[in-house]
Amino acid sequence: MKHILTLLAALLLAPLAALHAADTPDPFAKYLDGKAPAITREIAPVPDDITVRRVLFRIRDKNEAYAVIPTPKMPGKHPGILVLHGSGGNAEEEKAMAWAQRGYVAVAPDMPGLYSPLTHGDLPMSKGYADGRYTMQPDTTKSVIFDGMLAAMKALDLLRAQPDVDMANIGVCGVSWGGTMTTMVCGLAGDKVKAGFAIYGCGFFDKGGWLGGKPSPTAKPGSLSVNMTAEERERWLRDLDPGRRAPNMKAAFFHAAAANDFFGWPDAVQATLDAIPGEKNHLYSPNSNHKILVPGGTGFEGIKQAPGAPQLIGSRANWLAMEVPYFDYYLKGIGKPFPKVSMEKSSDAHLAHFSVTAPHALTKTEVYWAKAYPAGAENDPEQLRKAELKREWIATPATKTGETYEAKLPPEAVVWFALVSDDRPVTVSSNLIHIP
Repeated sequence: MKHILTLLAALLLAPLAALHAADTPDPFAKYLDGKAPAITREIAPVPDDITVRRVLFRIRDKNEAYAVIPTPKMPGKHPGILVLHGSGGNAEEEKAMAWAQRGYVAVAPDMPGLYSPLTHGDLPMSKGYADGRYTMQPDTTKSVIFDGMLAAMKALDLLRAQPDVDMANIGVCGVSWGGTMTTMVCGLAGDKVKAGFAIYGCGFFDKGGWLGGKPSPTAKPGSLSVNMTAEERERWLRDLDPGRRAPNMKAAFFHAAAANDFFGWPDAVQATLDAIPGEKNHLYSPNSNHKILVPGGTGFEGIKQAPGAPQLIGSRANWLAMEVPYFDYYLKGIGKPFPKVSMEKSSDAHLAHFSVTAPHALTKTEVYWAKAYPAGAENDPEQLRKAELKREWIATPATKTGETYEAKLPPEAVVWFALVSDDRPVTVSSNLIHIP
């Protein structure tokens, strides 16, 4: 009987095999090679000193989003931190767990519109990554960025509702679009957030990457800002641009910016900082695009395992090393504040003159300056975008004279900023100064 069944199965499958051979190849054929698949992401096991919950939470209507909630096992109230992923990412589980190991309650959500493979429910993400980002009809709520911002805000409420959280000490950090969301959350939340740390995520899109590109009738719906009408663009900026929300910010705020970033251009970063009424600090990383190549930035060469239980460290735990002393100071009262650069008056427009308040010893004090854009670039959005990416920032040492620092700039310099680092290491900048 067994042999008869085997023969019948072979006879039934033979026509199908012949059909594939005659018309099209079997779609499974090139994939069923027996080779082990590449591991694209390895999720760290939950460390022994924390607990982790993985949840779906309601955004609005039927829309839900995924979040991970790591919590220290140590009893008592802990500061809270909201961890926001960048474009093309998802809930930053390892970074959230690393914060929990440092004594923080963390929430790391998926944000629809910025790529959320773990999101469930009736979400606009069904359109595909980035589709609908600039869709504004019939109203602002049709942009997937609206749901992404709602997910970040509701994740903040979720964080504040955790029983072990000290609601007086809440922080927000994020990278790229997550940095943009950090700026937005701090603006919308007002005094619900005590400290924010945004990486490459400014507002005032109309002073940054929006200026490049050309309209395309064949682009996916809502994927290009240049395809919006003037009215849609004005409404997008009014409702969804973080720079327009910055005047409501009550949190201490730090912005880590790349001076050659493809989207967050220095003038857009500076406009965002200028709109924040309260405590703020920042850095510009010279000759960098979506990287912070300064002491305390995206390099983790000096980070080593501490004695005791293994901990998540380096780039698995943070985007920048200096996030840790920042939030420890503002949310735990541990350590000292970052240096602060203040501009000093100068009768010579080509003399960079500034002072530094530094609770730690300084290890580097420099001025970076740049030449004017190539002729015609300011009137051509595409040329301007290329000029921003390729602009060379030239270093000049700053000399201490009494209580201030000076650096003589050449006649061709049209814009500059000071950059100082201390021994933690932490790096900060002055404001961006345009020479008349």
